[in-house]
Amino acid sequence: MRHTLAVFGQTLLVLSGIWGTGFSQEAIPGLHEGWVTSIAWMDQLVVVGGGQSLLYRPGFVRAYDLKTGQPVWALQGAESNVWDVACRPDGKTVVAATYDGKLLVWDVESRQLRATLSEHKGWVRSLAMSPDGSRLASCGEDGQVMLWNTETWQVQQKLKAHDSTIYQVVFSPDGATIATASLDKTACLWDVSAQEQTPVLKLEGHEEAVWTVAFSPDGQRLATAGADRKIRLWDRQGQMVRTLEGHRDWISRVVFSPDGKQLAAADLGKTVKVWDIERGEVAGELAGFTGSVWCVSYSPDGSLLAAGSHKEGLRLWAVADGKELFAAMSHSQ
Repeated sequence: MRHTLAVFGQTLLVLSGIWGTGFSQEAIPGLHEGWVTSIAWMDQLVVVGGGQSLLYRPGFVRAYDLKTGQPVWALQGAESNVWDVACRPDGKTVVAATYDGKLLVWDVESRQLRATLSEHKGWVRSLAMSPDGSRLASCGEDGQVMLWNTETWQVQQKLKAHDSTIYQVVFSPDGATIATASLDKTACLWDVSAQEQTPVLKLEGHEEAVWTVAFSPDGQRLATAGADRKIRLWDRQGQMVRTLEGHRDWISRVVFSPDGKQLAAADLGKTVKVWDIERGEVAGELAGFTGSVWCVSYSPDGSLLAAGSHKEGLRLWAVADGKELFAAMSHSQ
């Protein structure tokens, strides 16, 4: 694939045949200031979580209108950085995972904190909502995965999934399986209907901590990545089918595009690379960041790509033409 490089000010634009003119990397302000470490989607809103630092300074959860870029609401109560956010599909509930070991559950309509859940011991790193919204998975520093009933907010199941920190948990598209990524250099798959404490599959091959794991939209592939700067693609039988190399720093998050053809990967080296999966090549790069990028996410319909960092806050692009949105957003919220 042919790539053309061009310079606009201090930033690099990667022109790719896949996107035509590529993603614009002009220095456009993000949606707001702050360390944005998590992104979720709710109807016509983008919901973000983060804080004033990665640790114990107050955190935030905020929502913005995707059509106008204007703030819609902010949820109060996070006393430390919000490391992940999850939304129920019905749009009525938002949950945040915080550095001080809590899950915070808000009612969206009233903006009131409905529950504070403190079952985890230590930092809660990741949340995953089941496709039908009936269960929430949480994980973190204690190596446990907890499955919560999202009506009662009682723990339905506890898995001692790893002996060290779990950085991410995700549901498969059919909701029958969860995958975990861990400091122990592995990713594991678990049957959520079983009470077994043994994984149905263990993915081994990374040389350092696995920070992130993702299912393809059809559930037939997985991607893992982390501190060894490599992305590994696997089939559902646990066979490694491809390794993608080119990131210069730890990879914090990978996510498949909704059509399953591309994979976006954020890293702490201030970049987001978008990979063509079948070709094994970089199709485009979001290179205009001046700080570590902690999260990246496609909107459910695949029309938008969002990324969050600790310098620019949230940035949002239209996938069709690569233009960055909401350039005139205020940082006042």
